[in-house]
Order: sequence, then structure tokens, then C-alpha cells
Amino acid sequence: MARSPLPACAFALPRRLLPPVARPLLVPLLLNLLLLLLLLGGAASVGACHEPTGAAPVEAAPVEAAAEDAGPGNAQGPGPADAHDELVTAARASLEAGTWDGGLIGAASMHTSVVDRMEWPESPDGGVREGGSTRLGYLRYGAKVAALSEPFANEECREGWYELVRGGYVCGKYATFDLKDPRVRLAPSPPNLTASMPYKYGYATGHGTPVYRRVLSLEDRKKYEPWLIPPPPATDKPDDAPEGDTTAATSDSPSASPSPATTTTASAASSPDASVPWFMRDAGGGRPPVSLDDLHGRGVLVRRMMRGFYLALDRDFKAAHARWWRTTAGFAVPFERVGLQGPPSDFRGSWISSEPDARDPDAGPPKEPNGTGLLLTSGYSARYAIDPEKKKILSAVPLPKNTAVALVGEPLGVGGQTYQETTYGYWVRTADGMLAAAPADLPGDAGAPLGENEKWVDVDTTRELLVAYEGRRPVFMTLISSGKRNAGDPTKDHPTPPGVYRIREKHVTATMDGDVAADGPYSIEDVPWIMYFQGSYALHAAFWHSSFGHPRSHGCVNMSPTDARALFFWSEPHLPAGWHGVYATDTAPGTRVVVHEDPPKKK
Repeated sequence: MARSPLPACAFALPRRLLPPVARPLLVPLLLNLLLLLLLLGGAASVGACHEPTGAAPVEAAPVEAAAEDAGPGNAQGPGPADAHDELVTAARASLEAGTWDGGLIGAASMHTSVVDRMEWPESPDGGVREGGSTRLGYLRYGAKVAALSEPFANEECREGWYELVRGGYVCGKYATFDLKDPRVRLAPSPPNLTASMPYKYGYATGHGTPVYRRVLSLEDRKKYEPWLIPPPPATDKPDDAPEGDTTAATSDSPSASPSPATTTTASAASSPDASVPWFMRDAGGGRPPVSLDDLHGRGVLVRRMMRGFYLALDRDFKAAHARWWRTTAGFAVPFERVGLQGPPSDFRGSWISSEPDARDPDAGPPKEPNGTGLLLTSGYSARYAIDPEKKKILSAVPLPKNTAVALVGEPLGVGGQTYQETTYGYWVRTADGMLAAAPADLPGDAGAPLGENEKWVDVDTTRELLVAYEGRRPVFMTLISSGKRNAGDPTKDHPTPPGVYRIREKHVTATMDGDVAADGPYSIEDVPWIMYFQGSYALHAAFWHSSFGHPRSHGCVNMSPTDARALFFWSEPHLPAGWHGVYATDTAPGTRVVVHEDPPKKK
């Protein structure tokens, strides 16, 4: 593989990246480096190009992970690698301080990959390259991130690789510093990372709803939307027709065109002709017998949707004498074929503070928790003052529903009820909430015991309860919806698989779809706050239901959008600013996820 010559890597970085105080000091250094390179001649052009040899954490510049392979600059004292490292360090410091005045590179592709070195993980034939680069994450088109403006071209990316200040490289084929480039300027709006819902959502109101690559004229739309074609004019009324009979509407009448939400007509529904599109046939009250593959389009038609498929929406607009929705993928959907999704559930779990109780001015620091937590799910929850020796309740003050508390000590029986002492010293009634039992052994996996304050997530599918821990201290509790079970029908049995996993990748949003034998195909575009931990199983937000605390999913762990967002930004790997997705690496592993259920009760 061709490598970029060292002088470009060492000397062509923009002067404005350096703080003013460092610029006078750098000039003599660069002159000495130039003299050194002239003496070394061509020997430096192969061995010293900055291509990291191993995976680097997202938080670190890839060049730092490659210090051992930096070439002559590393072997012979201060050299080009050191100068480059200083530039990157200075750039990162200015970025963190909010004083960055360097360049911003814009993502020009729906999925602009960020890799840890200047080559693709795949070989030219599409297979995985042994010892190749690692994907760190990706940008979605329109995103803008800080980058160094000097490209490094090679056979893998002839447009040149650009180094991001926060680490990683993007290929110039899929990114540009020209922020007026239509691929960047006209991209859909970025996700709202401060809201529980990063986008606006809608759903298809009828089978066969088309998704177009661009706006079409009404005549062109009729090729794909038969319901836009007026029915043929009615024949004259027969002489022997009964009184009161009316003729069909003519093409000039207001009712000539079927409702846009209509997916069948009388003639198409009853027609046995195989040429009638599936979405115009009568499915007998059920779902049409189609798969996701049957919904794929070609040319200007991207795909069709079934009733209930979800879309992520950018904005509505008018064009070609019609109103449209623009999706977050930049496609066009007829406005009248989309219903707007209402506000998501306002359900949310609770963080457990380790700070003194703000409601008690005399309270000291909380006690050390025993690893057990209680999520108060009753509307009659209260904080109790109890005399443990006399086993007497002294007072009770209401607590908000869904408050989470960490517990200490042993439970106490008072008046036929069991109470738990909290880290703040007050007591709560066990029957008012969902108890998370302390794990006997902290989860670990091969060669990686859990650190003292390491983050991990406990998913209890028996109680539909999720607890986030830091070491043995619970810090967050909420209700979830895991996979819905049906032992009597394998086609409707969707268990969440028990086991110890790690978050493999995180996406601000991504599309989830599939063909389910019992339910038929489903598709939800841009599901928010996804954290994959095993195959296609993930922790993610669910805005289409509010049944948290009850099994509901096809196997994933559903959370309210507010809770999913909170866990997304708490868990690891952390998402760098401007990125849409991030992947765990050996040096930046994902948060551990433990899924378990109670063993079956003995008969």
C-alpha cells in the first residue's frame, strides 16, 4: 500500500492550529527537522509516515497509539512525530477550551466511517483484512467536526485521509471542508441530543405508502400510487333501475379520487388478477403476506411501507403542487400518507444521588450502600422515620412515585410490614417498590474482573427492572420492557437472552426492522439511543408504547426515551461530539450488561 511522504505529514499542517506563544518556538524546530530530512534523504519517506499500527481509543488521537512505529523521528530524538503530536495536543486543548478556530470537516455521506488509521478494515475483495484498521464510529451527513486540513492520499483513499482532532481518520470521498457543498449544506437537520426524542416521528397510514428518492409530478406518482387515478366514469342508469339508485361519481365530482389513506378499491380488492399490487388486494382483515424484500423498490422508488411502519421526519414542504415530508434520510414521502406520532411516554426512572440529602439540612453524607436498591413504584410511597429498637414508626412523609433509593443494613419488620433503611437514614416500605437484590458476585468475563467503580448494567427480566451500577453502588433504576414470551408458540416467543455481555456499539439513531413469522414485517426508522450488546439485541428507546414494567418487545430491552437517553450518555464507549455512532474497541471497551431471570419455580 502506498504511503504518503513524511514532509506533508510533518510540515503542511495549518499554522493557525498552534497557540501564538508556541509559534516562535516552532520555527527553529521545523528548520532543524527539514535539515535532518534532507540528510536522511528518501529513507524517511516509507518508514515514518504516520499510520498507527494498532487500535486506538476514541478519546485519544490515533497517532498517540503509534508512537512505537513513528519512524526516525521517534528513534532519533525530537522529530516529525513529536511535532505532529504537539500540534494535535494543542488543537485538542483549544477545542476543549472552546477556542478552536481551525477547520471543520462536514460529513457528505449518510454513513461517513471513522477509522483508527489510514486504510479500510476490509480488503478490496470485501473480506475482513487481517490486521487491518478498526472502525471507531461514524458521522451522519451534515455533521461537522474539528479536523486537521492536510489530506494524506494513498491507494485506499485517493481523495486523501483527514485526521479528526478528537481522533480517527475520515476519507475525503465521504467528507469535505467545503461546508457549502450541497451534500453538507442541504443535509437534513442534525438530531437533537438534548431532547428525549432526537427527531420528529410519523407512521404510514396505509399499505403501499411510497418512499421516493425525489419529488415526483402528479402524473409520475400515478405510476406508483394507483389510488390517485380516478375511477372510470359510471355508465348510464338502466331504465329498470330501482328508484333512489344513484350513479357512481364522475371524474369531475369531489369524491372521484379515493382518500389518500385508502389502500384498496372495490375492484382491486375482489380481483384475483396477480397483476394487482399486493397493497391493492383484500387481505381479509389481516396483514398482507409480504416480506421486507417484497417492499424494496428500484429507481426513483426507494421502498414501500406497510401500515404502521415508522419514519423519522426532518420537515414538511411543498413541491410539484403537493405537500411532502422529507425524511431524515433525505427521501420524500407524500404528506397525506403519514400520520404524526404523538408525544412519547413521560415515564422515567430515577438517579440515586451520593450527595447529602437536600431535603434534610441536618443530614450528613449518605452511608455506604449494601448493593441493593428499591424503586418505589407505588403512588403511596413515603419516607419513614422509625425507632428500630422500639420498632415504632415516628413519622411519614410522601415520596414521589418512581423514586429510587440505595439501601443499607438489614430489613426491619414493623406492624406486619417490612421496611428497608436507605443510605440517607430514613426508611421505605418494601411493598411500595421493586427490590433489586445485591449480586452475590460482581459480573466478570474472561480475563477482565469488574473494577471497583466500574460501570455495569443489570437487567432483570423477571421483574422488568434495570439497575445501573458503579461497582456495588446502584446509581440508576427504572422499569423496562423485555422480550415477550409465549412458550406454547415458538413464532411468538421472543426472549431476551440471559448472559453477561458488553455494549458493542452505540447509535444516536438507527433503523430496526425484521420479518417476524407471527406478526409479519416491521420497520422503525431511526430508533433512538441504541446500545447493542449481543447480535441484534439492544437496549434502546421505545416511543411507540408506554408499557414499561411489562414484557413487550421482540427481544430487545425497551426503555422510555428519557431513560434510554440517560443510559446512552452514561454508558461506555462515550460518543465523541458530532458523531452519530461509536464502536467499542479493545482499548475503549463497552459497559458490561448482565441479563438474568429467576429460575422456574419448583412445582
